Amino acid sequence: MAQSAFQTSRFVEGGDDNRNAIHLVEIYAKSIILKYCDDSQLPLDIPLIRTEKIVPKTEVKNDLEFYDENADNWWDENAKIYALYHLNKPRFEFFDRHATNWRGLKTLDVGCGGGFSCEFMAERGAVVSGIDRSDKCIVAAQNHAVTSGFEIDYRQGFAENMPYADNTFDVVICVDVLEHVADYKQVVSEVHRILKPGGMFFFDTINRTFSSQVVMIGLMENILQEIRRGVHDWEKFITPEELSAVMRDTGFGKIEIKGFDMFGEMGSILAQMHSFWGNFTSGKQLFPSGAVFKQAAQLLTVNFANYVDYKKSGLFKIQINEDTSIMYVGVGVKN
Repeated sequence: MAQSAFQTSRFVEGGDDNRNAIHLVEIYAKSIILKYCDDSQLPLDIPLIRTEKIVPKTEVKNDLEFYDENADNWWDENAKIYALYHLNKPRFEFFDRHATNWRGLKTLDVGCGGGFSCEFMAERGAVVSGIDRSDKCIVAAQNHAVTSGFEIDYRQGFAENMPYADNTFDVVICVDVLEHVADYKQVVSEVHRILKPGGMFFFDTINRTFSSQVVMIGLMENILQEIRRGVHDWEKFITPEELSAVMRDTGFGKIEIKGFDMFGEMGSILAQMHSFWGNFTSGKQLFPSGAVFKQAAQLLTVNFANYVDYKKSGLFKIQINEDTSIMYVGVGVKN
């Protein structure tokens, strides 16, 4: 199926190279998913053959209303939003390398949503606060904290202007948030302000690369629809170099960034494909041999098999490593 799709697909003449390359990956992705899943399992509506001219559409991007609409389902284990709950364990495996004992630490979760990470820290004995722009999410978080028996200080507010005094917290975490805020540089500044000297800022976010555009937008939103279309805006993704520079300029030291790798070798494979496509279309590289494509196909197939495992188990196979091509996790210490 994959071979016939590649043979019959026609790319847009004069079209954007990234768009054409992304479509090449979309074709392959769908063919692999169909190999592993019945049509009833996944909402796949990307055609295997695209012959029409691409017409840009006006689309909603960085659609934060999604979180308001899912506030009531936040703790529903059958809801898609609940997948975020399972990210806590691998995140904190990295955080724990730097904060070895959470008991008694005064902590804040910026962009806390319905309270997944807040309750995770509360279970460890931290003194927890949470802030989120969504009133509905704050209500959901408050209600669940009462049910769980946790005393957590939840407030509605914005990350760029937080209602806390200077030098208040030992730890501030900000996960799955920086790529959504209006001004991430101001958020970093606010985090620095409210941290105590020596306090730690933990974060994860999405890199702005071709690989992240394919995976987070093309696959996760458009094909697999694990994330609602329009939740992310690729232009708002942040490179590790950009974030590190802002943190240093703000007054953070001991910055460490690692890959938060949910997708195995997919990121590096896509980066290689993107490089090949640019060189090929510019005449700098000949079309690769079939063996090269076969190797890439085998690696991508393994990664899509991992996705099928996730669909069955609800658990992510995440590694903390050096591959920051799609997502990354990090820490900085206030000087």
